[in-house]
Amino acid sequence: MPKQKPEQHTNFPRGVLRLGVACARGIRGDEFLGLGKSDPYAKIIFGSSLNPQEFKTETDRNAGSNPYWGEWFTMPITVPDITENNNLLIQIYNRNHLRHDNQIGYCRFLNLGERVMKCEKFATGEVWHPVYDPVTHMPRGEIQLSLRFEAMGDVEFEKWVTDQVTAHTVQNPPAQASGLGILADVLLTLRVHG
Repeated sequence: MPKQKPEQHTNFPRGVLRLGVACARGIRGDEFLGLGKSDPYAKIIFGSSLNPQEFKTETDRNAGSNPYWGEWFTMPITVPDITENNNLLIQIYNRNHLRHDNQIGYCRFLNLGERVMKCEKFATGEVWHPVYDPVTHMPRGEIQLSLRFEAMGDVEFEKWVTDQVTAHTVQNPPAQASGLGILADVLLTLRVHG
């Protein structure tokens, strides 16, 4: 039986993007004076530069050049017609206790909609991607990522976002809810663009 091609979309539809940040290899940390091993974590920045959503993995202590995170992040795609809203930047940092955390490398994707829509079942599986040095922009190891996209109709999508806001509000009262603003912005965007 031949493989079924994914449905073609001219624009990235509304829905939920699930990003798996598995691990990295050969990223060569920046241990101070060669002492100890680096403590890497990844910072995920998704969306437009005007309204980015930010997430962080846990720190893999003493992992050195080969950290393992094994974490998944869920990001709503709210304005499917604007390519700039579907960009992804992953920055890998070394957590430092004596000075500021410093960036080890980065991995960037433009227009995830185009990338995921070309995949069977809108998923990439686990794929290694190059990590680049933040100063020289030369390759500096690799990061393993998975992308899965779940397209939703407008009503289903609005219900998902509302459920996320409700769940977040119950877990974190408004005075302590740091990420609530992002989902509130999502609801506002839905009403403006929906």
